[in-house]
Order: sequence, then structure tokens, then C-alpha cells
Amino acid sequence: MALILPMGAPRESQTASKLSQSQLWQCKLCRRVFTPAPAELRYKTYPLRIILDGVTLYNLGYSLPEAVAKLKTRHGYKVSPSTLAGWMTEHRELTTYSRLRPQLRHLFPPTKIIRRSKLYHRQVYSFAYHRPKLALLRESQQHRRLAPLADFLERVPNDCPHELFRESSRASQITNFVNRNHLIVVEKENFATRTAALIVPTVGDNRLRHEALQRFMLANDSVTVAVEIPIWLTAADIDALEVEYGLQLLPEGASPRALTGHIDFLQVRNGAIHILDYKPDARTNKPIAQLTLYALALTRLAGIRLFDIKCAWFNEEQYCEFFPRSLLAQVRPRGGGEAGHSLVAQRWHRGRVTSGPGYHPNRTRRPPKLPAPAR
Repeated sequence: MALILPMGAPRESQTASKLSQSQLWQCKLCRRVFTPAPAELRYKTYPLRIILDGVTLYNLGYSLPEAVAKLKTRHGYKVSPSTLAGWMTEHRELTTYSRLRPQLRHLFPPTKIIRRSKLYHRQVYSFAYHRPKLALLRESQQHRRLAPLADFLERVPNDCPHELFRESSRASQITNFVNRNHLIVVEKENFATRTAALIVPTVGDNRLRHEALQRFMLANDSVTVAVEIPIWLTAADIDALEVEYGLQLLPEGASPRALTGHIDFLQVRNGAIHILDYKPDARTNKPIAQLTLYALALTRLAGIRLFDIKCAWFNEEQYCEFFPRSLLAQVRPRGGGEAGHSLVAQRWHRGRVTSGPGYHPNRTRRPPKLPAPAR
């Protein structure tokens, strides 16, 4: 039964199935009734949050009967194993870890798949990493050189200098240390945007949406290896990076001379590490400097090459990514040498000049012969 409320055009109402509620709107002109919710929220017997929780339980390693039993205990809904299997099929495109589940589920029991640690850094952060995915990272031929990332993530609970986070400058507050004039940002849609569009509407409290998205992606996709990862740069790290890249990360006299932050998502895919930041206002809030600092911190903390890192920010509608190495190449020390040599080389890609003098979008030439780096 629906009650029509006189709230302007269009009118709003609510309809309830046996187990869930959804919002309806009615156009005052054509009298058509519709819901603005995404298709995943429409005409469902069970609330979508229950469906997604069941999918997550299964991908954590529980069998179908075990997962539906836990759903009954948690939420009071009686779900059959065949229904849960149908949910898995419906959402298999966004739950790609299900393809790896048979191979990895024997490594850890369901309660040990994800290791979580509470970090009390001015506020509470829920750092977590996926243990089977880290094991797969170490075995993968394509990603073997990125294995030091797994070592770093496993060391975080013991090695994180918690006291440094209490008074240090935040990476999100440092905005003006790079020149964005030559930055190339690629905007696209991918699984992160589609997952956010699925998860965010299911969470009523805006303060909990961020954490709900992290929990789902860590458990259900095949590439997210960790969430809420703490990063820190000590005075020695900052000095080394400023010399290497010709930057000024902190103003002179800053005290304490340290930088800290937390990475929303770390993914490993397509031969690279991807640093992701969820921004509800992604169209106007562009955390380029913040993400670049995260990438620099990973090179110091995990020993990962900057060449192997990509950065991106996203919400439900857009995903924007860039290479921090290209951004920092513009500010390397001048005077030829290997730094200047690499900058000229980066203007060529597969025989096509992409920036700098002589650029033309339809001109293809051989890369110029570069002089030997100055010794």
C-alpha cells in the first residue's frame, strides 16, 4: 500500500514488499509512478544490503549453507542456499574474487581471510588487508616484482609509528608542491565507479558509506589488496625526496618535519600498483598532490619504483587517473644528466611525440637520438 504525499512535483511515496521498502515518485503531469533508484534496488524481495552481505560472506570462504545461516543470525532473514547462489550469479561481474575463491579458500579459514587493525590516528581508521590476495601477489609472474608491497602491508601493524600521526602535517593538506601544467589525467568508467554506484545507495548514513565501500571491494573484487593504509614520511625521507625530485614538500622551518596520511584503496592489476581515493565530490575535488605524496611514500616504505604506480580518484560517476612519474618528471633537477635525458624520452611514446616542441597530433616520426647522459 502506498501513501501519496503532497511534496510538489513530482510527488513522493513509499512502497513496501514483504521484506523491504523502496521510495516511489509520481509525476503530476502524466501520473506515472517511478523510482529514481538504480536497477539493483528495484523489485527485490530482500533488501540489497542483505544480498551484498550474503555475497560477501560467501567470498570470505563460507559455504552456501554456512553463509545463509550467518545471514539468519545477523539479520533475521531466512534465505535458501539456492537464492544465495542466484545472488552470486547476478553480481558476478563486480565480485570477481569468486573466480579465485576455489584456488585460495584453503589457505586461511573464513575468519582469517582479512586481517584488520584499528589505528587511533586523531580519529579511528580501520586498516585491513586481504591475506590470500597477498599470497597470490607473491606467486604471480606478472606481479612478482611488486611483492615488497605485501611485505610492507604485513609489517604495518607492528611498524607503524603511531605517535608520528598525532602532530605531523597531513598529506591531504599539502597542495602546491607540483606543477600541474603538463599533467595528463585520463577520465573513464571502470569497476570502481560501478561498485560505488551499487554500494553507496544501500548505506543510509553518509559517514558509513566510505567504510562500506571499502569492506565490499576488499572482500569481493580480485584486485583490492588493502584499505586505509597508513603512510608516513620522516624528516630523512622528505629530505631525500626533495633532493631526488627537486621538490619542496614542506616549508622551511616546519615542525615536526613529517608527513602522514591514509590511502583509501590499494589495488594490484595490469602490472601496476593503483592508489585510489574515493571522493564523493570527485568532479571538483581533485587530490592530485595528495595522491602523488602517497605514491612517493610507497617508494620509501615498500621499495616500489614510482614507475610501477598509478593514482586515481573516483566516485559513482567518474574515475580519473594519472601517472605520478609523469607529473614529477616535470620538476626534476635541470642541467641535462639522467634527469633531463629521461624527461625528453618521456615525450615519445611508440614513435609518436605527445608533448613538447614539435608536437602534432597526426605526425608520427622516429624518436630523436638522445645524447648519452652526462656523467
